[in-house]
Amino acid sequence: MRKFVRNVVAFLAGSSVLCLFCTFQKITIGEPLIFKGYIVPFLFGGTFGLLIVMWRSKFKEKKERIGHLNIVLNAIKNVNHLLIKEKDRARLLQGICDSLIEKRDYYSAAWIVLLDQSIKVVTSAEAGFDERFSPLIKCFETGNLPYCARQALKQPDVLVTKDPLTTCTKCPLSSNYSGKAAMTVRLEYEGKVFGLLCVSISSGLCADEEERKLFKEIADDIVFVLHGLKLEEERKRMEYALIKSEKLFRDLIENSLVGISIIQDDKVIYRNPEQQRLIGPLPDSILLTNYEGIHPNDVEKVKIFYDTISSGKTRILDTDFRFYPCSKHDCSLEMRWVYCRASLIEYQGKDAILVNTIDITKIKELEHLLGIKDKMTSLGRVTAGIAHEIRNPLSGINIYLNTLEKIYEKTENSGKVREIIQQIQSASGRIESTIKRVMDFSRPSEPKFVLTDINQPVEDAIQLSSVTLRKTGIKIEKDLAGGLPMCKSDAHMITQVVLNLINNAAEAMKNTDGEKIIEIKSYKESQNILVSVSDSGPGVPSTIRNKIFDPFYTTKNGSTGIGLSLCNRIVKDHGGSLHLFTSKWGGARFVIKIPIEPEIDPHTIL
Repeated sequence: MRKFVRNVVAFLAGSSVLCLFCTFQKITIGEPLIFKGYIVPFLFGGTFGLLIVMWRSKFKEKKERIGHLNIVLNAIKNVNHLLIKEKDRARLLQGICDSLIEKRDYYSAAWIVLLDQSIKVVTSAEAGFDERFSPLIKCFETGNLPYCARQALKQPDVLVTKDPLTTCTKCPLSSNYSGKAAMTVRLEYEGKVFGLLCVSISSGLCADEEERKLFKEIADDIVFVLHGLKLEEERKRMEYALIKSEKLFRDLIENSLVGISIIQDDKVIYRNPEQQRLIGPLPDSILLTNYEGIHPNDVEKVKIFYDTISSGKTRILDTDFRFYPCSKHDCSLEMRWVYCRASLIEYQGKDAILVNTIDITKIKELEHLLGIKDKMTSLGRVTAGIAHEIRNPLSGINIYLNTLEKIYEKTENSGKVREIIQQIQSASGRIESTIKRVMDFSRPSEPKFVLTDINQPVEDAIQLSSVTLRKTGIKIEKDLAGGLPMCKSDAHMITQVVLNLINNAAEAMKNTDGEKIIEIKSYKESQNILVSVSDSGPGVPSTIRNKIFDPFYTTKNGSTGIGLSLCNRIVKDHGGSLHLFTSKWGGARFVIKIPIEPEIDPHTIL
């Protein structure tokens, strides 16, 4: 209406001016004043006046538009400056709200609310509302979102509310929008909603498409930076968690009771204090790669062990070996036993080997002592037989000596004297042989693998136990195959294993009725030599078959429970195996399997 009145006035003013000019001109030249002569000046002057007013109006609008754009651009500049400089989220949001209402003739008020995935308020900021903003936050917290918030969350475009006072009647801020419109947009980045941005704006500007685009650009810039801040916060949180995790991991490693080292490129690049405390301050390459300090009998095994794990054929491998620690000041330290577990890992982007090391020297010493004790226990079981074996030759020697004394007086019986001397020598030899077998069996020694006829240590074990078995009424049946191939073994250790199995069989049949038989056989099967020890006893219950080879497991009073465990270990050290079956009488049948050409196993002691 105002524009129409302005245009009418402009038309009348223009036509009046031109008509007056025509009247003055006619009077000057003396022409008559005729009404028809004023029609053209009236129309032409009115039109010219209207054009001038319209031109001035457009010029004024352009000037105001330029001024308005300068305000908008200045607001955008201030916001972008904040987005670049400010890294604190709370200060950033408040600064944005303040920048948006810096020129009150553009945005008179603004608020930002950041939400989580469940539409709960994370943080907020406002400018132009003061204490009147708190009720709005309570609406968000209770889930009673105002109309503009609900609608804006449903659409990606800017929501324009031309009259919030009548549209958002339940909004606590609606009264603050009197004579103003509102623009609300959700802050969204890559499908994730961060929150809402809302401003109050002049009703005449809210319908402008360009205004909405500029407002949307501001919102997009804000949410882009918020996304960056979130990523930065997550990065810092992950860095903190990583540092905390690394510290926890290092604390665990540094205070571990297990020696831990990392080998990379054939060098020890890390070892924890326990590794140094247990084994000493080793050179960087002593474990697994430098064989100077390793016991000569274990060098080959360690080489195979390290080559196997470093080549990637297996990811986890265990072994034990002996070595001589050498500190900076003392290279005369006693030999140590260590148990190692090597695992393939990735360390700082490169392949590496993690080695866990335990000092088992005392365990080996205890195992050695228990082995001696068990061996002495086995030896005690054949003491009666040994005494009988020695007593009979001694009695014979005494008889022969008495006879020799009587014959000596008769020089003509020199042939008889020679025969008696030979008998004495034979009896003495038997005593010496018996004592040698006992001494060889009882003497502690390191394993020595040589080519051996397996029947020889089996025969020794049978002879050591034969007298005792006869006294207890146990019959020995042996079936040792002739012409068996030689195999690498420690004869004394094989004797110990067979004797232990014989004694166990005798012990099992001690309280049984019926015929008591122990059958010992040797034979070849494929590329293995087998020795079996069978008895007619009660056998081994199925409930304990899986436990009899465990160390310290026993069902007998006064037993160490390590006999079968040591037997199993000795056979495994030979590259073979020891298994339990049922004999043809229903008793136990132990089978020793030893390869003719054993392969070196890195899991065993050389």
